[in-house]
Amino acid sequence: MSVTQLQLDGLHCNACVNSVEKALKTLPSVKDIKIDLATQLAVVESEESAQTLIDTIEDIGFDAKEA
Repeated sequence: MSVTQLQLDGLHCNACVNSVEKALKTLPSVKDIKIDLATQLAVVESEESAQTLIDTIEDIGFDAKEA
């Protein structure tokens, strides 16, 4: 299991955070997600590649890149 840190952009409220968490949880190997709204930093424990995580987040309308 690896940990990936992602810098998010476009999160304005807890509903945004919940949307990102819900989308990431659809991926089979995602075990844990921690998102800090203030810093817009996500820490994801998963076997998914960083690009897969980024694509999943971008598919729902938010920006993401590896931190």
